[in-house]
Amino acid sequence: MIKLNAFDRILLINIIQRQGGGVVRCRKYLLAGLSLLTGTAFAQSSVTLYGLLDSGLTYTNNVVGQNGAEGSQVALMAGVAQGSRWGMRGYEDVGGGNKILFQLESGFQLDTGVLGAGGRLFGYGSYVGAQGPWGTLTMGRQYDFIGWYFPAYAVASNTPAGLLAWSLPSYSAGGYTLDNRVWGDWVDNSVKYVSPNFGGFDFGAMYGFGEVAGSLGKSATTSVIANYNNGPFGASVSYYTQKNAVDNSTKRIVIGGAAYSFKAVRLFGLVSDVRISSGEKPRATTYELGAVYTLMQPLSIGLGYQYQARNNDVGNAQQLTLSVDYQLSKRTDVYLVGAYGRDRGFGPQVVAAIGGPSSGSSQTAVRFGMRHRF
Repeated sequence: MIKLNAFDRILLINIIQRQGGGVVRCRKYLLAGLSLLTGTAFAQSSVTLYGLLDSGLTYTNNVVGQNGAEGSQVALMAGVAQGSRWGMRGYEDVGGGNKILFQLESGFQLDTGVLGAGGRLFGYGSYVGAQGPWGTLTMGRQYDFIGWYFPAYAVASNTPAGLLAWSLPSYSAGGYTLDNRVWGDWVDNSVKYVSPNFGGFDFGAMYGFGEVAGSLGKSATTSVIANYNNGPFGASVSYYTQKNAVDNSTKRIVIGGAAYSFKAVRLFGLVSDVRISSGEKPRATTYELGAVYTLMQPLSIGLGYQYQARNNDVGNAQQLTLSVDYQLSKRTDVYLVGAYGRDRGFGPQVVAAIGGPSSGSSQTAVRFGMRHRF
């Protein structure tokens, strides 16, 4: 540890203040300042503060509100394109090409200040681990492989649609019981390993301890993945299971996705199949296809189509999503999203999580929002 006297501390603060910017940029000048004062280079460790803010106005028709009231709704909704969050991540170089890693991430609602993820301080992720030529091993509360890799193939995350395109694959109209987890879900008490890259291929395995007394398997989660990335093409396949601690049923997800980029166009898609082994053994198979076309560097247009088939005569559902995204700067964009959903089994809920279900078989939502990263 480097100890600074009062004069050195004042000098260091002045160096940082003259550079301007936020805390993240200050880290760069802090290291530079310490190097000037001590003659020591601090290249072996790093801590970064980061965050994302998203807010905007959303219009939704055919909404069933409180006390059974029905009608259109205009609401200020935050965390739609992406959940608002702040976090810290860092590493320490321990030699031999090995690093110690950590991440702490907190989600919140920008419009109310309420903590996300059920009120957990670091509910959006908290882990510590190690990385080296042998791969990466992390432990804590972290995304499973579906929530970590497959947004790269989804309409909701390739465009600013967010919750307006997460609703159907997460099975929001059916109470999220057949959620395919692509929008990002966490596993508590988990250990995750990801291999190094072998000619474009890598793989991973993850286990979440159920921690139920007297049973190793109850509430336990397992997840495996294989990825391939080579230039403009990428693809992934994953398998996920979770045991229910109450009825000992098993939720199983099989999913595959791919994306290809050429010139100003990115094409992507995925197929997920979710099944539950108990009761009537419900099942939902969801198909997504999408494209993003960059008209010019700051302006892009996105289009997505989603279709979901279900068993037990529940009926199918489909949704069409269109978006326009304009980059004001490298860190800030404004966007316009429109979505139309139709569900023959339930009243659709076009806006996942914070939206309302439809009073009929269809629903439309339009949103104008702003997103800022720091």
